[in-house]
Amino acid sequence: MLQIQIGAERAADPDDRLGRTTLGWRPGMSEDDAWVAGRGIWKFKADRALAQDEVQIINTEGTVLAVAKITGISKHGDRYALEGELLRGDPRIGHPTSSPHLSRNPVTYI
Repeated sequence: MLQIQIGAERAADPDDRLGRTTLGWRPGMSEDDAWVAGRGIWKFKADRALAQDEVQIINTEGTVLAVAKITGISKHGDRYALEGELLRGDPRIGHPTSSPHLSRNPVTYI
């Protein structure tokens, strides 16, 4: 599994390659919003990411915000964004992850 940890919500760069106006997490955000905020744009090893079945988007407190099946990646300069199918209503949403994020980097492979 790939796990991406997102911090507090902040404004996105005006030239955000995914067209987002904000990045990060805020209380009460929907699974869809968490997926948009967390799916990219990151530096990661494309082959390792594609070898994973799913991704968890978590906040810095370790709460699962979204879960998606990884279907591909898109390249944005020297970085990547995940493509996938959001698993809406996954029972892990809103609960602490069973795999704590131990990396200093926002992206980790579990």
